[in-house]
Amino acid sequence: MKTTFLTYVFYSATVAFGSINTSSTEDSGRLINVINPIELYFKNFETLTKLEDWKEIITQGKTALAFAKNANRLQDEAKICAQLASIAFYSGEYIQVLIYANRCHELSKSFIDPTLFIRSLCLESAVYRAFAAKEKEELAQQISYLRAVETAEEAAHIYFKNNIDNAKAKGEIYFNLGAAHADNPKGDLEKAIDSYFIALECFKKTNAINDALRINIRLGKVYLLQKKYDLSQKIIDEVRSQISNERLAMHTDYLEAQLKLAINDLENARETAENGLARAKILGAKEDELRLTLLLQIIQNLT
Repeated sequence: MKTTFLTYVFYSATVAFGSINTSSTEDSGRLINVINPIELYFKNFETLTKLEDWKEIITQGKTALAFAKNANRLQDEAKICAQLASIAFYSGEYIQVLIYANRCHELSKSFIDPTLFIRSLCLESAVYRAFAAKEKEELAQQISYLRAVETAEEAAHIYFKNNIDNAKAKGEIYFNLGAAHADNPKGDLEKAIDSYFIALECFKKTNAINDALRINIRLGKVYLLQKKYDLSQKIIDEVRSQISNERLAMHTDYLEAQLKLAINDLENARETAENGLARAKILGAKEDELRLTLLLQIIQNLT
């Protein structure tokens, strides 16, 4: 079946709870029960993220999201949607990413503080380029990559229009803008590099070490595409000494395996790809597992 346009999925959920009346002691207790799952989720989120326990985040997040929606806590609902969209992206659940990102977009576009609205646009840009990579037809692919670029540019426009001073948000915007150019087989790699360096500066300002490493890995991929193999290897070596989690290690394995393949070091390419694949399976990173499996097949066909 030919695919010429993305199917956009809109968030819909219904949760049935009794009405809450805070005028009585009993109902006040019920209100506490409604709010607690939200606070518990936010309290646990950072710890669970460091542990890369995505399943537990999703479990607690869905419960918190239902309570936030029922309690009409729109800010909390939008924030939870953004966080769950990011987790779904890690897991390769791209339809779910779009559902959460669209809901965050819908809720946050009317907020006085546009930070969550910007984040929703970054998430949408990310999923558009993820969809683009799966397109078989070139026209459909380029339409999706263009949408990814335009959505990231819209986020940048809102950021500067509102005179926002938030290095983390600016970094995310330029990370996604750079990725939208870099992931496209016909993309502008120089624009990707420019965007990545802006993002890198922002992440260094906020001491966002893992985000900075993520940017460096992507810069290494651009240098690989430009056949600047020494620069790519230099970045890999620098990143390896700073890696603090398995996801970054997996992405570094994938980059290094591609580099070793490019320079015809097939044995090291195979070994590194196998390491990355093992990590992808443990993390439940479906898309990364698929990419590494395909890379291994290419390597094995050459040996």
